[in-house]
Amino acid sequence: MGIAKPGDNDDDLPDWLTAAEVGMWRAFRNGSVYDLSSGDTVVDDPHGGHLWGPERTVRARMVCWLLLDGPPALAGRVSSLKLTGVRISGSLDLAGGSVTPYVELRDCRFEQEVLLPEARFKTVRLVNCSVPRLEAARVHTEGDLHLPRCRFLGGARLTDAQIGTDLLLNQAVVHRDRRGKSLIGDGMTVGQDLQAEMLVSYGELSLRGAKVGVSLSLRGSRLVNPYGPQALNAPQLTVGRTLYLTPTGHVYPVQTSELPPARGTQVQRFECQGGIRLDDGRFGDAVDFEQARLILHDDQEVSLRRVQTPELRFTVERPERGTIVLSGMRVGNLVDRSASWPGPGQVLIDGFVYDNLMPVGSFPLEERLAWLADATSEYSSQPYEQLAATYRRTGDDHAASRVRRAQRRRLRADLPWPRRAWHALRDVPGISVTLWAIIVIALLVVAWLSTRAVLQDISNSAELGPSDAPPVVVAIVSVITASGVLIGGILNGLAKFVRARGQNASDIVQARGQADADLIRAQAEMRRAEADILRAHAGLPPAEPLPPDPSITPGTDRIAPPARSGDEDGAALSPP
Repeated sequence: MGIAKPGDNDDDLPDWLTAAEVGMWRAFRNGSVYDLSSGDTVVDDPHGGHLWGPERTVRARMVCWLLLDGPPALAGRVSSLKLTGVRISGSLDLAGGSVTPYVELRDCRFEQEVLLPEARFKTVRLVNCSVPRLEAARVHTEGDLHLPRCRFLGGARLTDAQIGTDLLLNQAVVHRDRRGKSLIGDGMTVGQDLQAEMLVSYGELSLRGAKVGVSLSLRGSRLVNPYGPQALNAPQLTVGRTLYLTPTGHVYPVQTSELPPARGTQVQRFECQGGIRLDDGRFGDAVDFEQARLILHDDQEVSLRRVQTPELRFTVERPERGTIVLSGMRVGNLVDRSASWPGPGQVLIDGFVYDNLMPVGSFPLEERLAWLADATSEYSSQPYEQLAATYRRTGDDHAASRVRRAQRRRLRADLPWPRRAWHALRDVPGISVTLWAIIVIALLVVAWLSTRAVLQDISNSAELGPSDAPPVVVAIVSVITASGVLIGGILNGLAKFVRARGQNASDIVQARGQADADLIRAQAEMRRAEADILRAHAGLPPAEPLPPDPSITPGTDRIAPPARSGDEDGAALSPP
């Protein structure tokens, strides 16, 4: 690619151009680079303090004229604007224009803002340029928009921009505008990759509702916003593949591959000083927080509410303050590290759904349960049920059972003491509800039989008459007897009903009928106990036990069906 020289192609040369603009005009027609740099890297630094005089200055109006209505290219050449080390005075205003030539500006210094709203380009490359402010709302490019290593002193606006292929912001520095925003890309659409690696943002980086066709990379970037709640504000962000908030190798050109950095390469981690908001985002492959450094205030959050992605990689440096919010998030794989999660009250996971746990390093079940307890300041059943279901899907029923017991312990912490006692008995390993019912019934039956035997011996004694037994003792024994039968009937019916669950409908109906029959017998015993109390007050001995019910089939405790009515001759019909 040649360098334009004075004296070449002077046909149709306007006489109102400066010497620097004449060279730019010739280079444009020739499609070559117009380089006005001095060769001194300190002087040529567009972000430095050295003055560039008129010999390196072109007017922004002349640049716009070349791009919108410039001279035709020389025969056999393609016109393009390629400037290096040029100072552009005035405001570059291409708003609403259609620019056909290729545009590439390197190491240039703009004295005023660049206005590109609703402009249309093929490809635009601004590399290592100093720009007071970029206004490019609804700009449209068929190819790339490259802004690497540029410095935007008053922010950049790309709202609703349409980028045909890639948007590059690697190593750019963006300062905040008057509203505290650094880069505004709300509603922006990028056809392929958005690479903002080692970006430095002072203010809020806003990507609300943006869409990225492939990947969004913020590897090694540093986002700082002490002026507002979020340093990265990107709700409803859609990324075709992966959002990278990960380290990168500090080399030039910027390392973008997935391979480990070469030996001796300085690794720069992603750092965010301020909140991150990714609510309702959709990510095709993953959201990756590998080794990210999150510096938050107490009232700031890393919010992933209702985010959907196949994988969440949360292996950050543990934040000392702030809150991690995963409420309503749905992921396939949760890749995390035990040391990455903050302390109690700093994680919210109610409604967080995940299919598989893929911990990095050791993450035993005790620490996972502690993570659940720290993440649920008030009891919620969903996090425990989710963790138990995840272990059950992997075949670890023992871990799932331990999670269930931990859930019950957490539940009964707020219950009255009788219910806490009952839940504590249920949580004893290896003892089921049915076994506890059998133990309680056996104890009650032994107490009942022993007490009645003692009273029978006393009443049959020659020294004591039937009415010599203290009425209070008789009443207490009767109440204990009736209560034991009542509790036993209820527990027996419950055990049979529990055993019948999972069977067919007829077995369930039969179990319920048996429970009702046990309850009827228990109520009869209670009425008998009341009669014994009255007899005790009258000085009479307790009543004899009730005769067996002929409607109950012996040995089965089932109520026999009633006989069918006879026919017209009065003959009884036997049951089938």
